[in-house]
Amino acid sequence: MVLAEEAEAAKRSGDLTRFADLTREALGRESEAAWLVVGDSSLEPSRSVLFRSAATLAIDCHELRTAEQLIAAALAGNPPAEIADELRDLLEDVYFHRHLEIRGVVLSPNEVQMTLEGDAVGFGIARSESFIQRVKDLETLLYRTAERRLGREFREAGRRKKDLAASLELFVSVPRAASFAVTLRLGQSSQMSLPGLDFGADTMRELLDGLSMVNSGDLPGLETSIPDESYRVNFIGLTERLAPDGTEIRTVGFTTVTHDQERVVALVTPKKQMRDRARRLPETGQQTVEVIQVEIRGVLLEANAKSQKRGEIEVVDSAGKPQRIVVPRGMMSDIVKPMFEEEVVVAGVRKGTIVELLSIDLAELEPDAD
Repeated sequence: MVLAEEAEAAKRSGDLTRFADLTREALGRESEAAWLVVGDSSLEPSRSVLFRSAATLAIDCHELRTAEQLIAAALAGNPPAEIADELRDLLEDVYFHRHLEIRGVVLSPNEVQMTLEGDAVGFGIARSESFIQRVKDLETLLYRTAERRLGREFREAGRRKKDLAASLELFVSVPRAASFAVTLRLGQSSQMSLPGLDFGADTMRELLDGLSMVNSGDLPGLETSIPDESYRVNFIGLTERLAPDGTEIRTVGFTTVTHDQERVVALVTPKKQMRDRARRLPETGQQTVEVIQVEIRGVLLEANAKSQKRGEIEVVDSAGKPQRIVVPRGMMSDIVKPMFEEEVVVAGVRKGTIVELLSIDLAELEPDAD
């Protein structure tokens, strides 16, 4: 138990090598104790608790066959019903990790907890749309951050590269009932792991740095951190999708622990306020044509990303009139295209005959007429 506690302290401080060494040593001690009482059912529940503890340590050490044997030995005795259920759950965990191992994926011990708070969140329950959309957007942000860190040119169209998709994955725990909180863990290919480095965890930390900057309005800091305009526009747009709406979801929080320090990044700025703050309207004194802010509501029926510099969309308004809108690079694939064939509200600036997109969001549903 002392070794296991020291291992947890090493993980919190970011010393993953010491965490692995201490966990392996704790596994050896706990397994030895468990096998000493394997044939004595009169020692229940202590007997099965020892095996359960040893099996948990074995999973942490990626010793899946050892964990399987320890769980089988525990279930072969006469464990109390509650502990037997926990052992079966642990066996499911072994099968899950075995599936990942076959694919060459390792779950990082570094985790981030995501918490939702608002009217759409209850005791361990949340509106599916509010939760699922944010997990998908967070995953997209993770991959975009990873692609940028690898020095890859911004990908405006097409799926992410197969090597990266297979090398970095996001896993979500079961929601906890105290609030709607889930733990997100990164799975990465063992080929991406180097001594003293954790590409997935470093990518997540950089992602949280960016979220904090957008939430606080530190756009100059974000520009320094993400100098590539396409990646930066994309990051801001996806952060706006993650942000609370102010009523149904009031807070989207992320918590990590590194180097014995808890870090909390809480998105509390409503997406509309965040979006208004992030818009950079051109100064009219520098323009040769009049610049007018416009808002267009209609159905998104066409999205074209053929140009390397910008794309175009067509929104058909309630009068049936098509409106052509220019989309800056970085917004088409992840932000605009998921709204295809949906009713949207577009905010933009009209320069002569051209409308340039500033933001786009799904239109709020209007109540049915009686």
